[in-house]
Amino acid sequence: MKSILTLVYSTFLLFSCLNQNNGFKVEQWKNGWEFRVLSLDEVLSFQPELEDLDDGYAKYNIPHVSLESNSIEYYAVRKYWNDLKGLSHPSLYLRGLLSVLNIYCGKEKIISQFEIIEDQIVYNREFFPVVSLPKSCAGNHIYIVFFSRGNLPMGFTETPVYSDATANYKSFSNHNQTFASLGFFFWTLGLFSLYLYGRRKKKPLLAFTLFSVVSGIHFLSQVGFFGYFYYENATVNFYIFLFSLFIIPISCLYFFDKLFGVGRWNVIRMLWQFHILFTIVILLLAFTETISITIAIITFVWVCIPSLILQVIVAWGEVDAGKPKAWLLVLGASTLFVLNGHDVLAAMGVLQSTDRLSQWGFFFFVLSLTLYGENIFRNSEVKFNSLQKEIVTAARIQNAILPPIPPHWEDVSIEVYYKPSHEVGGDFYDFQALGSKKYGLLIADVVGHGLGASIIASLSKFAFFQNFKYWTNPSFLLSAMNDCLVVKSFGRFTTATYFYLDMERRRFLVSSAGHPSFFHWKEEDKKLVEIKPKGKPLGILPELVFFEEEHSFGVGDRFLFYTDGLTEEENEEGTPFGSLGLKESLVGSIGNKDPEVMNTILSDFQKFTNLKTSPHDDVTLICLHILK
Repeated sequence: MKSILTLVYSTFLLFSCLNQNNGFKVEQWKNGWEFRVLSLDEVLSFQPELEDLDDGYAKYNIPHVSLESNSIEYYAVRKYWNDLKGLSHPSLYLRGLLSVLNIYCGKEKIISQFEIIEDQIVYNREFFPVVSLPKSCAGNHIYIVFFSRGNLPMGFTETPVYSDATANYKSFSNHNQTFASLGFFFWTLGLFSLYLYGRRKKKPLLAFTLFSVVSGIHFLSQVGFFGYFYYENATVNFYIFLFSLFIIPISCLYFFDKLFGVGRWNVIRMLWQFHILFTIVILLLAFTETISITIAIITFVWVCIPSLILQVIVAWGEVDAGKPKAWLLVLGASTLFVLNGHDVLAAMGVLQSTDRLSQWGFFFFVLSLTLYGENIFRNSEVKFNSLQKEIVTAARIQNAILPPIPPHWEDVSIEVYYKPSHEVGGDFYDFQALGSKKYGLLIADVVGHGLGASIIASLSKFAFFQNFKYWTNPSFLLSAMNDCLVVKSFGRFTTATYFYLDMERRRFLVSSAGHPSFFHWKEEDKKLVEIKPKGKPLGILPELVFFEEEHSFGVGDRFLFYTDGLTEEENEEGTPFGSLGLKESLVGSIGNKDPEVMNTILSDFQKFTNLKTSPHDDVTLICLHILK
């Protein structure tokens, strides 16, 4: 259904807007024009009958290219009109950017777009770019008096069209309909692409959004959407047209870079970066009136040709690589190249054509990119959904390797808080009752987070159980786990602390593999001690030796273990919660004789960070309380 709707829309847009379907004969009035430069006094006293006797007119080319950059410059152009060509209502359709003072046919002044009143240029609201020609002036010169402001193009930027008034009105209507339809079409694509980017955060979607929105701005500027293109002031609208024109190839190549570009010496990337530099230089030259804007636009057209050729080559490269539906890229890029070439050759006079086709090349090019990108995104969605299912499975597996609830040990109360930053995380912990009132506690943190970290966490947990015979010897346990992980974790390291508690001797042994310190609250002394045994992380270097520390404890003592996701979480000012914040929260809750120390710490953590989503790293917090 989507393909059918796309085909119907494209066909309707094509056949409703092409000038060839209007049923009237049109003629390109490109040849036979002459011009001369006027002074202001000559403009004010312009008389066609005297101009007919003037031999100082030179050949005028369309488009007229000039390096002159005077603030205001006046031109008179003329063409001898000797044949009605069987038209009942002859007219001229003046296309492109115009700044017309007066139009004369024979001795008769037909209409003015602007008038000079008391040295002020005033807009005439009755002007329309389709100018009816009285039959009585056949066999006379048609004079058009132009003016240019600053460095903007002046005169005919496109060839005038001579035809019946009805045909020219329809051509004007079709032009606006075509460009407005394309403009809103590109904006719609841009908004939809932005919506998709909001869902998946893929850079090609953001690049395509930029490309589509800029393209829409460019086409809408050509029908005066951002101001009156043919009315009081065309300057603002023209500058929008100019800037969007120069940004289009940059955004297009940037999209190609994000979609296909790889490697450090990426030609596509270097080309869009070159276009940025070219745009800055050429527009600076134009706005400082070193060159005319007409020259800048012509230079832009020729600089864009290598980009078009590269896009065709890249499209063929995708076909050669066997990418699905890559033929769409070839079709779109080739159509863009051919139809843009048609307009360039028509402007140069090599082809005799009144029609502009580059917009259709651009339309089919963007349409092909959309369909190809939709195919890539759909495949990505399938893979994403499949990956989501795998992540759900991984989360279930990880939950299975974590203790479902804290164990109930004699004389020891245990509280645990665990919060992964994604569906799965790299933190894990375990408790083991070893008999004779001896207990073991492991807390570990795999570097990073997400699916990869969870897989290494599962391997680490397996290494922990595989070396169960060392559960009473912390240093030997970490050495054995390290030897297992060195060959399996592929350079992704794990920090860990193993805590061995002997309730009969009132002693504990602890060994650390690069893990953050833990806190020991001594109830008898009312003192908090920070303990951090030295040791390197697991999984990097083989045959590591870890050190043990032995300490005593008493009734009422507390132990607090954590992973760095807690202390490294920052508030809105970028300040981390830190081990100092954790220490103050622990001391404050114990000093206030709070029976729920864990809840107080988490409350202080939330108030400090003001977290509204998941933490940036996995957070684990374990609190042991010696009851008797």
